[in-house]
Amino acid sequence: MKTIEKKIATYLKKEQLFKEDEHKKLEKPFLTKSRKNFTVANLLFKISEKEDMRKLLNLTSDFEMFDWVIIVSYYAIYTSALAALAKLGFKSRSHAATITVLKCHYIPKRDDKKKDREEDKTKILEQKDIHKLVKAHAMSKQLITKLIQTKTRRETAQYGATPSITKEMAKTSLDDADEFITKIEEILFFV
Repeated sequence: MKTIEKKIATYLKKEQLFKEDEHKKLEKPFLTKSRKNFTVANLLFKISEKEDMRKLLNLTSDFEMFDWVIIVSYYAIYTSALAALAKLGFKSRSHAATITVLKCHYIPKRDDKKKDREEDKTKILEQKDIHKLVKAHAMSKQLITKLIQTKTRRETAQYGATPSITKEMAKTSLDDADEFITKIEEILFFV
């Protein structure tokens, strides 16, 4: 058993991760929640950015919530990750377990890429089609990294007493959330 599979087994044993077919029905609710969280993060960003919105809400001119943009953006990403786990029949109670399952099931393995190159030349068209499908559905390591980076920004924003959260950090979190959620939607809708 590979190391990553051992980690998953440990999460299952510790009941930080559950695997049952009934969890598959959570896929769409998690995606819906993810998009709702993303909308809230966008609203918070716009309120923080636009004076006219702050006036409309009777907020002071220096009022901003960039820390909450980061926090909500992370949870938008995380709930979309939970949708990807639900597609496989998993339910997670641990952020680390969620990331581990994503890495195990949605990132193509090196062996798979090697097998693609070694396939018989007579199957090129079929292999191309399969490769397109894998490429369209496989989550890249870069997206997993964005999840982890956004989680780190969220922890800083949420738990820091005097967070130095900038508009740029909030915008990066929003952009990462949009990219991550969109990729999850592509994976789930085309599989």
